[in-house]
Amino acid sequence: MYAGAGLTTLSIPAAGLNTLNTSLPEVMYLDRADISERNLGKYQAIGIGSGLGDTATSKTLLEDLLDLHHPLVIDADALNILAGYPALKHRLAPGSILTPHVKEFDRLFGEHLTWYDRLLTARIQADKLQCVIVLKNRYTFIVDGGKQVYINPTGNPGMAQGGMGDVLTGVLTAFMAQGRPALESAILSCYLHGKAGDALAADHFNVTASQVAENIPLITRHLICD
Repeated sequence: MYAGAGLTTLSIPAAGLNTLNTSLPEVMYLDRADISERNLGKYQAIGIGSGLGDTATSKTLLEDLLDLHHPLVIDADALNILAGYPALKHRLAPGSILTPHVKEFDRLFGEHLTWYDRLLTARIQADKLQCVIVLKNRYTFIVDGGKQVYINPTGNPGMAQGGMGDVLTGVLTAFMAQGRPALESAILSCYLHGKAGDALAADHFNVTASQVAENIPLITRHLICD
């Protein structure tokens, strides 16, 4: 929402619906039982993984989304499911975005001893899967299917708290929903996400993921108008 998605829908277990209505009344709700090609075809972008859980039900849900042949933003538990079932990676729609941190990357593509080796693998896999890989670290690397590597300059140690990756997933999905290609969405999202954290870190020793999310509209306004 803070990154400009016009209408956001969340599909969570029904037990969380009251919490959703209380904390985020602007967000729509889609029952898991209603997830189908008919119901999902109206969405411009889909993100999956944050808080998903690594269960058989979660795997089935990811498989259902892969069957749509629609580009996805894939994070967290959804990445771990892909790592556990390698054949699923080859069902990714071109233009999808994977957002692993170091350990998730190694689970997906094998153990690596150096960052240089990870980047070599990321270039190969992004080309093979025709996706964008956002390899998260102190400086985030963005690798596209053309084997280009972009290094995001924003972000700071004060952002090293839980939930930051979930916010980035939301920003990525919002930009995809606005019609931007995967690579452009990844570059803009990583920059804006880190810039929002940098602005907060100027006055705070550490910042929370919620603060970063709430600061994104202000940073976006400054970037557009300054």
